[in-house]
Amino acid sequence: MLKQDGVLCSFSPCIEQVQRSSETMRMNFTDIRTFEVLLRTYEVREGKTDFGGIENGSPIVSRPCKRRQFSSEIDNGRDNNVSSTAVMARPSAEAKGHTGYLTFARLKCIQ
Repeated sequence: MLKQDGVLCSFSPCIEQVQRSSETMRMNFTDIRTFEVLLRTYEVREGKTDFGGIENGSPIVSRPCKRRQFSSEIDNGRDNNVSSTAVMARPSAEAKGHTGYLTFARLKCIQ
């Protein structure tokens, strides 16, 4: 049961089901949109990072990252040669995943 102008969300594991569902929905629904959803796992770990300093005659350049800021770092104001622990996330090397599809549709208003 769906209210007039309500939105339906449907999950389908394969594109053939999306096609059949969309064809059936066209009679009573508008704004039918489908999005593919692919599961991708990430490895999250803590690691030591260096900020600032010079290595092999050239400055260490690191990409900007969000890292934990401990209250002692904020209060004491550390210098440029800082070594800190950061939480890093990267996609898993193994690509085990299964795709799926989310279809959204709005129920037509009966006038």
